[in-house]
Amino acid sequence: MKKVLTTVLGASILLAGCGSQNLGPLEHKTTKLREENHQLKLDNQELDRKISDLNEKEKSLTADKKNTKEAAVNELKTKSAKASSKYYQQITQTLNDYHNIKSEINKNKRNEKIVSKLDKIVTDIQSAHDKYKLDREQGEMSDSDKADDKNIQNLNNNLVKSFKSIRDGYSEKDKKKINQGQNQLSQINVKNPQS
Repeated sequence: MKKVLTTVLGASILLAGCGSQNLGPLEHKTTKLREENHQLKLDNQELDRKISDLNEKEKSLTADKKNTKEAAVNELKTKSAKASSKYYQQITQTLNDYHNIKSEINKNKRNEKIVSKLDKIVTDIQSAHDKYKLDREQGEMSDSDKADDKNIQNLNNNLVKSFKSIRDGYSEKDKKKINQGQNQLSQINVKNPQS
């Protein structure tokens, strides 16, 4: 028994010595895993911070994009309003030019200077409309801008038609054509949305 006890005791000592040798690498691995886990937590926190920063940048860019779009719409409206205003100013000047020679037209004496002035009036009306179309942005127009554009188109067509009739009547000494053009002119309804 003593022999068995000595064998068991020797084996236990041997195993105990071997077990403590195995614990050293395990403790080293545990320490290394703890350090890696800590580093992963730090990396995770850094990634969370970067995601938060990127979300803030996205919100900021979305707001900037919205503001840029609104600015573009406002610029479009401004260009349209300026183009319409210039058109109406040019038409007003042209109508004033007509009123300055109206009494001569009514005399129906076919004076070449008056014919030339009537030609210029027709050309000025057409030029005013051409300039308006160039100045006006033709991008996406609001319903209001489309309505204004249609009003200007109709006004321009009616003015050209009226003044051509007056010019042709005066050139041909045809009082009926002059009266027809003047009647058409007096019935034109100017819808200026800027007023």
